[in-house]
Amino acid sequence: MKFLAYFGHLNIDVSMSVSSLPTPGEARGVDVLREKFAGTAGNFAYVANSLGLDFDLYSIVGLTSHAKYLENLKEVGISIEHVDIDAGEIGPICYIPSDGKEQIAYMFQGPMNNWEASKKFEYENYLYLNIGTGPVKEYQRILSQENKARIVFDPGQEIWYTYNSETAQYMVEHSDMIIMNRKEFTHLLELLHTDYITVYGKVKDIVITEGKKGATVVEDGESTLVPAVKSDHVVDTVGAGDSFRAGLYTGLSNGFTLQDSALIGNITASKAIENNINEFNLKFKDILKMFNLIKS
Repeated sequence: MKFLAYFGHLNIDVSMSVSSLPTPGEARGVDVLREKFAGTAGNFAYVANSLGLDFDLYSIVGLTSHAKYLENLKEVGISIEHVDIDAGEIGPICYIPSDGKEQIAYMFQGPMNNWEASKKFEYENYLYLNIGTGPVKEYQRILSQENKARIVFDPGQEIWYTYNSETAQYMVEHSDMIIMNRKEFTHLLELLHTDYITVYGKVKDIVITEGKKGATVVEDGESTLVPAVKSDHVVDTVGAGDSFRAGLYTGLSNGFTLQDSALIGNITASKAIENNINEFNLKFKDILKMFNLIKS
């Protein structure tokens, strides 16, 4: 049995630096244009692969836009066996204009909109199943058929616009763990028309990332704040949450408790943001050295 199936996006992020964001009817020249291999699943995969985590990546991309992305994943040793490839499609692509103070994101889902994720999933072959960004109805179908894996509900920002009260309730009732940031978790409570105590009682384990504060770990209703780890310097914070998850799961796969795994996640995130996330090259032994120093 494999350790983890990880569902989510393999975006190409197109960042555009502009002097100021235009108002409707205006236009701006683009000063700097950058493309980056990203997305929730992509960011996770680069870091998890370097840490040596046993995982399968589940996603879909259009070959027209993602040929170089797929080649890069293979070059660094990330399996794309479970990545569906649509030869006639483009996307997913996220366009992000920014003036250095504020930014706007335009998300083109491409083949993600019609991805039949449930059809090719290896049922009852994983210890953990991380349900990230992607097609909600397909994820519900997977959960209705999967009987062995620990289900982790991890919708990211899509909790704001792809879930409603009914679908959020379904995911919570079928999950063994939730991973979200604080704003996402607050919105989940709003969707469910309930309070945190009720959710704490329904889901055994909950991990809420708190930015610079660290991560709150809830086990059987008991809450503990696992402090953040300060970075030496910061280059790019995009994907910090995804790298946290890579560290968290690597800790769990090596027999660490959920709290200690959250600390491993905090350490991993602190190092990942010191460079571009797809250049992350630390091994688990490097993270463990920092972990042991903190714990000593």
